[in-house]
Parts: sequence; C-alpha cells; structure tokens
Amino acid sequence: MTTSPEAINHAAPTRFGAFTRAAAAPSPSLVFGGAIALSAFLLFTAEPMVARLAQPVFGGAPAVWATVLVFFQVMLLAGYAYAHLVATRLAPGRGAVLHIAVAFSALVLTLAAPRVVTGLVDAALPTVLNVLLVLTAIAGPATFVMTATTPLVSSWYARERIARDAGGERGDPYWLYALSNFGSLVSLLAYLFLIQPFVGLSAQREAWTIGFGLLVALLAVAAARSRGSVGSALMPSVRARSQPIATSRRLRWILLAAIPSGLLSAVTNLVTTDLLSAPLLWVVPLILYLATFVVAFSERGRRAMPFIIAVTPAALTLLWVPLGYTGGWPIVPLLLIEYAGLAIVALALHGRLAADRPAAEHLTGFYLTMSLGGAIGGAFVGVLAPLAFRGIWEYPILIALAAVALALPGEVDTRRRRPLAAMFGGWTRRVIPFGIVALFVLAIMELDGAVALGAAVRWLLVGGLVLLVGGQARVFAISTVVVLALITIVLAPPAIFRERSFFGVTQVIRSEDGQLTMLLHGTTPHGFQWSDPAHRDDPGSYYARSGPIGDLFSVLADRPPMAIRITGLGAGGLASYVRDGDDLAFYEIDPLIEQVARDPSLFTFLRDARGSVDVRVGDGRLLVAAEADASTDLMILDAFTSDALPVHLITAEALADAQRTLRPGGLMAIHVSNRYYDLEPPVSAAMEAAGFNVVRRVYTPTADEVEAGATVSHWLIGGRPGESDADLGALTARGWSSPRVGEPLTDDFADLLRYLRLR
Repeated sequence: MTTSPEAINHAAPTRFGAFTRAAAAPSPSLVFGGAIALSAFLLFTAEPMVARLAQPVFGGAPAVWATVLVFFQVMLLAGYAYAHLVATRLAPGRGAVLHIAVAFSALVLTLAAPRVVTGLVDAALPTVLNVLLVLTAIAGPATFVMTATTPLVSSWYARERIARDAGGERGDPYWLYALSNFGSLVSLLAYLFLIQPFVGLSAQREAWTIGFGLLVALLAVAAARSRGSVGSALMPSVRARSQPIATSRRLRWILLAAIPSGLLSAVTNLVTTDLLSAPLLWVVPLILYLATFVVAFSERGRRAMPFIIAVTPAALTLLWVPLGYTGGWPIVPLLLIEYAGLAIVALALHGRLAADRPAAEHLTGFYLTMSLGGAIGGAFVGVLAPLAFRGIWEYPILIALAAVALALPGEVDTRRRRPLAAMFGGWTRRVIPFGIVALFVLAIMELDGAVALGAAVRWLLVGGLVLLVGGQARVFAISTVVVLALITIVLAPPAIFRERSFFGVTQVIRSEDGQLTMLLHGTTPHGFQWSDPAHRDDPGSYYARSGPIGDLFSVLADRPPMAIRITGLGAGGLASYVRDGDDLAFYEIDPLIEQVARDPSLFTFLRDARGSVDVRVGDGRLLVAAEADASTDLMILDAFTSDALPVHLITAEALADAQRTLRPGGLMAIHVSNRYYDLEPPVSAAMEAAGFNVVRRVYTPTADEVEAGATVSHWLIGGRPGESDADLGALTARGWSSPRVGEPLTDDFADLLRYLRLR
C-alpha cells in the first residue's frame, strides 16, 4: 500500500500538533495518578508519625493507635463525602476551584499547627476525645484534603476519559484505587525501613509538611486539567442513564468494609497489649490490610479469589485460637497466626466487595459507602468497645461477623457459575492448611517451653473439629459463633471485679480459698495481697522483701523521712514500704486502677500505709516534669500496660528530667522485668546518658520464697556519681552487679523492638 504526497502533507500538521500537545501537557494518567499516589504516600506516612506524636501524651497506651485509626477512618469518610458532593453536585470548574481553595487553606493551617501537643489536652474531656482533639489540631485539615484526593481525582480522570473517547469506551478508573493503596503500601514500608530508623520525629514532621505543599501544587495542576475537560459535561447524562443502587446492596458493602477495618484494630490491640505499642507492630498489619485492597481491586488478584475464599475458614479459625490463653503465647506463632489470618480474611471480604463494585458513574458513592463501613468498624473497636464492654469482646464479635459475612449470598464466580460464598470446597481445603499451620505453631511452642502449649493443643483440636463439620458456609458460621461464645462468656475466668477503660481491661481475681487477691491488667499480674493479717503487708510478687526492692529499702532504712515518687500504682503494694514521716506519691494514668487500689474490699495497701500516701492521676512523664528541682529522694519507675513498658518513660530525655528532680544522694529504680523484651541494655544506657551510675539485679526466688509469694524480677538502680556511691556499694555487697549497656532510646529514636526476644 502506498500513500500519496498530498495525503502525507495533509496528515503531517495533525500528527505534529498531537506531538506538541503531548509534549506540552503530561498524560492524564501521569497527572491524576501522580496526585493520587503522592496523596496516599503522605497520608499513610502521617498515620504512624502523628501516632508517635500523640502516644506519649497518653501514657503510651495501645488504645492510642486504635484511636488514631478511628481518626483517619472518620477523616476518610468526611473526605469521601466531600468528594462525592463536589463531583456530583458542582459544575466541574467550580468544584476544581473549591478544592484548590480547601487544599491551600489546609496547608496554611498545617503550617500554623502547634509544635508541642501537650498543651492541647483538656483534662475535662474523656481520653478518647482528647486523643481525637490532638490529632485534629496537628493533622486534621491536611488529612481531610488527602482523603478526598483519591475519589475526587478519580472522578476527574473519568471525565478526562469521557472527553478523549467522546462517549466510547471510558476505561476502568478503579485502577486508581489500587494505585492509591499501592502508594500507601510504599509509604508504610518507607516509614518502617527508611524514615523511622534514620529521621528524627521532629524532622519527619517538617519534611512531611514540605511534601504536603508539593501535593497542593500537584492538585492545582490536576484541577486545571479537569476544568479544561469538555467531557465533564457528559457526566450528568451518564448518571441519568445509570441504574440506582439498591439499599440492601449498599448495606452489604458497609458490612464487607466494616469487618476487616475492625479486625485491623482488634488484631493490633491484641498483639500490642503485651508486646509494646510501636510503629512496627502498628504498620505491619496496616500494610497487610492495604495490600488486600491492591489485590482485590486488580484483575490478577480477582482471579485468586476462589482459592482465597476456600482457605478463609482455616485462617478465620486460627485467628480465634489464641483467645483461649493469649498471655502465654510466644511471639513468633502469635504474630504468624494473627497477621496471616488478618490478611486472608480481609482479602476474602474485600475481594467480595471488589467483585460487587458498580459502574464508574457510581464511583464516588461506592467509595463513600466503603469509607462509612471502614469508619464504623474502626469506631466499634476504638470508641464503642472501651465504653460499652467490660472485656475484649469486640475481637470475637468481629470474627463471628466475618464468618457470617462469608455465608452471605452475593456475587458469582463466572468460571464455575457458583456463588463465591459457597465455595469452601472439600474438607481437605479447610483442614489441611489449618493442620499444617497448627503443627508448625505447636512445634515452636514446644521448643519455647510456652506455658500456653496445653491450651493451644485443646483449642486447635476444637478449631479442627469446627472446620471438619463446616463444609457449608452457614454451618461454619454457626459453629464459629457457638465456640466464640463459649470462650468469651462461659469459660471466662471468674473475677470479683472486671472493668475496662481506655487503657485496658482491669480484673481482680480471688483464689477459691479466699487467701489471695490478684490484680490483672491485660494478661499480666500487677500485684496481689494475702488476706491473712499476718501477711497482709507483704507485697510479694515483684516487690518481695527478699528481692531487689527489699534490698533497696533496706539500704535506705536509716535515712530520715523521704519524698518518694512512683510511676505505676498497681495494687499499691509498694506503699507497704513507707515509714512514718515518708511522703509517697504514686503517678497512675488509669483512674480505674486507682479505684481498685483504694477499695479496701479488694486491696488495703494504701489504707494501711504508715506514711503519707497520695495518688496523682496522669501520665508519669508529665507528672515528673511538674515536680520541682531537687524535691525527691527516691524515684521508682514501674509503669506497665499489661506487660508493655511505655517507651516515652525510659528515653534519655525522660530520665534526664527525672534526674533533675532528685535531691543530692537521691536514687532512681527502674523495673525492667518483661516476658518479651530485654530491657536492661537500652534502659541502663539511657540512665548512664542521664548521668547515673547504675547497678542491676535479676532475682530468682527459692522454692520457699515462691511459696511465700515472691516472683522473678529484674531491677536497675542508679544514682549520681559521688553522691550515691555508698548506697550503690551497699547494693553491690548484696549481690548487685554492673549492667549490660546497649544504645539509649531517645524521644526522636525510640525503637525498642531491636531488643525483642524472639523466644
């Protein structure tokens, strides 16, 4: 075939014009996709960053992260609602101008946000509201803009495709949703491996603000491109021709979005209760959660959904097995079960959600409905559960709801023409994966010598039975609900007191013979007391008179009356060491713990103390900061949430401030007993960085001492060089020794996870 010179001459200007237009203006995929990717990157970098900013103000409690998730999910809902209204109610030009005005205003407010967050706390408000207030002040406007970006810019992209195709094939804008979640994944991985280890927290905040400024500029370019799109005028006619979405279908979307969102918070809470609420343990489940969106909303990912649905019953069953005895599980099998189970269950539910997505003209409404479900799931765990439940009931409730959601009728696998909800397959698909994981878990627990091994065997057998009979989705759902009710209600340990606050579940358990009363916070004992009057003033446990604390008070016995400050109240056992004339003040962040310790029907340490004893409610670090210089003789740091030590209390800066409050010759004692962390190296390093000489003792009681109530404990004691040499020498004579010293933690670099014990 040949082309005439006339045809070549006629075509050349057209081709040259197309080339120059492409060179002058970037492609819509680059402009709109770039805005969405940068927005997602900044949004999910902000999430762990602002959590780190807020957590020290509220005692390092794991619930802070759950509240952060609620905040971002609610902001996501607000942003999606705004984007939906802008995309469907305003003319394209006006909508673009409005959004740029909103983005620029958010940038100004971000630049003006307070740098110190402690002043934002209102003591008259509940803790959850205080956390939300702090988050709104430091990140609210910018978060609103970033959450609106994906649906709004996706609608701009859809209009651009309409303009280019003139009503023909418009393409699927849902790939931008997968892109958004991919950008989120990249940001979280970057935060874990590049930002957190090498960039201080204050520098992170400054760099993030610059990045948000760049996003505002990119949004301006995208908005200008959207205003020029002639195809935007076609959207109302397309919407007019589309079929309305049934209410029942929207409710199903909400349920399928709410359950994975709630499980994300619940699994993270379960893991961080004892391990430590820290970015790695926050971010990994969030990465898995976001990855399920990427897979579910991609073409290749949708091909794997029948297999994912088939193995989901096994994953869902493994999720609840540790509930039989959570506190005794080793780290590796616990994380394996919880994280892998979360990923598979969330992918199954998000896969069903993606398979039921509507046409592109309903895009912003679909995103809005999904975000509503996410906000409901997060608020159920982060807000409602601490207020309404006495125990950690939200987790089994969510697992039960997941089993029910899998049984719902819905989309069909087009290749096999069978409902996905019914595709559990034969018993081998359910039982064999479960059995392989179960054997691996039990092998690790056997090597570790885990105290939960017996309970794990029992509940794994129960789980296997549930899977064996659960060939039909409805039967599996009913069996799961029955077993979870048995674990949560029927077999719950009897308690004479059980309540829940923002900071966790507090229980008081009394032995069958009535001789011993124990306080539990989370899964960890926080003190006990004998009912026998002859032993009632013996605190036992970590504070046994034969142990390190007994050594300390014996060395200080000849001192004149002392001012003693203790972070962490527990049952109040340390009050039994107070002498006549001593002035003791406990710092306790959880008002519920104070209520228990002051109730003489439960514990009498505070009532029976010989000296002056006060309890001050608030974060230990803030209360230490309020103490005058050289006002304290003895500072004891013993604040734990379940078995997790709040990191902000043991940084070099925190201990330097505590050292400021000590009088000449004053001592500081820090309790570093922990099932999961080797706390001695970082804490001793931080003490030395704060100007202390340090000694340590790991106490292993004899059989007779155990019978008397003593437990293993690990303590560090420090004093200023020259001033406390005699006291430290006396402790050395009692068997104390020099500590192992590692790298100190700081406020900017507070990564305690490097000291995690894998066994």
